[in-house]
Amino acid sequence: MIEPASMPLVTLPIPGLSSSTEDAEIGAVKAALYAMDPDGQRMASVIRGTYDQLLDGRRMGRWDYTELHKTEKTHMGTLVEINLYKEFRLAEGRVADYLIEGIEVDCKFAKSIGGWEIGPELAGHVCLVITASDDKSTWQAGLVRASEEHLRAARNRDMKRKLNSAGVASIDWLWGGKGTLAPNQLLHMDPVKRHRIMSAKGAGNRESGQARINQLFLEVQRSLIRRVTVETVGHGLEDPLKRVRDNGGARTALRGKGILVLGHQENDPLVARSLGLDTPRKGEFISVRVVPAPKPRDDRPAAEIEGRYWVVARENDNNVPPIAAPVIPKKKKKSSESEGK
Repeated sequence: MIEPASMPLVTLPIPGLSSSTEDAEIGAVKAALYAMDPDGQRMASVIRGTYDQLLDGRRMGRWDYTELHKTEKTHMGTLVEINLYKEFRLAEGRVADYLIEGIEVDCKFAKSIGGWEIGPELAGHVCLVITASDDKSTWQAGLVRASEEHLRAARNRDMKRKLNSAGVASIDWLWGGKGTLAPNQLLHMDPVKRHRIMSAKGAGNRESGQARINQLFLEVQRSLIRRVTVETVGHGLEDPLKRVRDNGGARTALRGKGILVLGHQENDPLVARSLGLDTPRKGEFISVRVVPAPKPRDDRPAAEIEGRYWVVARENDNNVPPIAAPVIPKKKKKSSESEGK
């Protein structure tokens, strides 16, 4: 965790504003951001979503930032700015990107601390500086004033400058200084396992998005799988999420191997909790191999499905031929008569 810098904020005077007023502006912007996003989760969600938007896994099958073209990488900052504008419903600034509590605030994103480029029109204004790493699943955001004392003398061809060491030291880091991004599951996956998933073939040894999705839930068990992971693995399919379900999807294909594929709907969350697994939320899935609970029951959490108890398979169960996983019944719909009572 990065502790807030102890160095006092040195500002470039803006006509009509005292230095104490300028310091108060950073405090007011910080308070407004905390009011909208107390724990930084909305900010983290925007950054994660922007990475996923750029990677465009559903269409392109990409999961690694290094696969992006140079022009795509340079677009990251613009997308972060736009997506934050939409997420927080911010007012548009006259000079900077946003107007927060009546204060001009510009949004700057860079891959590393100190990489932000600040144009001459922003001299003296507050900047929301953001950096993130998909490799490390981390992000940071802070507030700093683009004062002369905080900027390097050197300018690029667009007359933009970067923060100097004093400027970096003066950043008021938000939300504890460092946050966690939802992991890019394919990027952090064992390469051998990932290769088996992405190279899975269907009938006739042909390319098959359905075969890749089936392999995903076979390879990655007992861990929540995000929607974007399914879409990336199933790239090229019209509706990758539909291929997770019954009626020919992964649930049907893997049932004979004793594997349950659970989502967020119907009785699936209840079964997941009963088995001691993480509970899928909207857009998430989890798969697990199950076996009938032994008699007498052991210490494993058990889920009762259609009158029979099931538990998560252990390693020694791998030597036993799999028993087809049960079909989880759907919730019974209330009759129109009971609904009227």
